[in-house]
Amino acid sequence: MKKILVNPNFVYIIAFIIPFVVYSLGWSTLYPQLTGKLFLFYLFTFSVCMMLGVLMQRVRPFHYKKVPEASSNLWIIVFMFSLYLVEIIYSRSIPLVAVLTGTFDYETYSFGIPVVHTFLISFNTFYCIYVFHQYISSGERRLLGLFLLSASPFLILMSRSSILHILLGIFFVFLFSRKSISAGLVAKSAGSVLLVLYLFGVLGDIRTGMNDPTYIPRSSGAKEEFLESKVPTQFYWSYLYIASPVANLQNNINYTKVPEGGFKDLVLNECLPSFLTKFIVPQEEREFYQINPFLNVGTIYVFSFSYLRWYGIFFMFFYFLALINFYYYILIKSDTWSVTGLAILCNVIIFANFHNTVSYSVISLQLLYPLLFSAIKYLKAKKETELQRESLSEESQR
Repeated sequence: MKKILVNPNFVYIIAFIIPFVVYSLGWSTLYPQLTGKLFLFYLFTFSVCMMLGVLMQRVRPFHYKKVPEASSNLWIIVFMFSLYLVEIIYSRSIPLVAVLTGTFDYETYSFGIPVVHTFLISFNTFYCIYVFHQYISSGERRLLGLFLLSASPFLILMSRSSILHILLGIFFVFLFSRKSISAGLVAKSAGSVLLVLYLFGVLGDIRTGMNDPTYIPRSSGAKEEFLESKVPTQFYWSYLYIASPVANLQNNINYTKVPEGGFKDLVLNECLPSFLTKFIVPQEEREFYQINPFLNVGTIYVFSFSYLRWYGIFFMFFYFLALINFYYYILIKSDTWSVTGLAILCNVIIFANFHNTVSYSVISLQLLYPLLFSAIKYLKAKKETELQRESLSEESQR
């Protein structure tokens, strides 16, 4: 089981099968019937990932590595908190306080300094996972405290997506650290996931400010059978988030009759992080054929289909597959950052079910930090080695 979870190709298969399982619950009347072409596309991607996963397992298997406590932890957390304080002053608001006082407006919600906020959120998420890896490696309670402290800004910001990224990331780190994954651990993990999904729904109800927990289900076409069942309505939030992207993709396939762009548009908008392309391409609000106005995510493939139909969707798959495997192949050499980086990579793959995690800077930037710090460590070690050689050479000449 562990060999599956540490291989990005197998993670892709699991991650993209789950939405179809959730889709089959049939809790909403809005979801269109899935066509054979879409099933065949996903079946093709699973087959390719299976073959590539077996090959990667033989060529570059993953080995878990413990890491020592970083002496800079507290200073980095203080630095991040200082930036958040500046953002609070800049925005003149604190989302958590706005929610508690009833002044939070979900539709017009905006917080932080442009560009700075993107880098801060992405780095904070990355560092939370890294601190947790330090805690798992040593078991020091002090590090658990630092992890909770570093994660606390996301509660203040009421950022459910970031909280989910952190929870999923540390969950992967925990699984990576296990020598084996037993049936009991799988059962406990499943229970934990259900609890997180329930709390995700509770937080969603709070953010909407609606006293009626059936408001979101009713406004998104929930069937009466679901509303009258014993299933807590809070789980409907997870049902929407997990299954609606596939529904939107199918809906977009149904109604996109001609390509709405070209290969250049596909590359610039879908294959590169937006923090790079925003200086090249005007950032306009893009649309696709949604099943509902507020259900606005459609997997990593939805806009690729809009641009070039099936050519675009296949191109995006092979590009994404090449990207995650190349990243894995390079990352796995790092002693310090491989675990954190792989956990983030698994997050990127899983959340590709919802939107394009390659172009979404808050997520894609997280992949850069492990590589950047690995390069810095390598160059520093190389420089120290050269200095030692020069020192030895000078001594031999004396």
